[in-house]
Amino acid sequence: MVRFKTVGAGLVAFIAVLALALSVQAGSGDAKAAKMHSGAMMDEGEKMMSHGNQGHLDVMLKHAEAMKKHAEETVDSTPAGDMHGKEAVMHIKEAISHLDEAISHGRQGHGDVAMGHAKKAMSHAKEGHKHAKEM
Repeated sequence: MVRFKTVGAGLVAFIAVLALALSVQAGSGDAKAAKMHSGAMMDEGEKMMSHGNQGHLDVMLKHAEAMKKHAEETVDSTPAGDMHGKEAVMHIKEAISHLDEAISHGRQGHGDVAMGHAKKAMSHAKEGHKHAKEM
């Protein structure tokens, strides 16, 4: 009977430690990954703007979608407690909002409106990228 209580208490302690470790890891983020995705976001954004300015709406859309994917990955991998990370996330979420609009209008053939949102997305992404580099 005593042996069962000892094993049971040990198992409960093990599960508690495991749960704590997983919860800390889930909210900790990975600044290195966030920085990598932030840089890729900016690369795709520059390509988006270049093709959009040349009137290549179909190619512009592909780069806008890729930029959005990297922006979302940046947000997802940013450490929650980092001051610069919080600023980066705020701006990048705004960039994602404008990317959604740019993609939507681009698919409808509204090139000028799409580019207006793309420019706003780049402005917010640049500000977010500055903060992401400081994490």
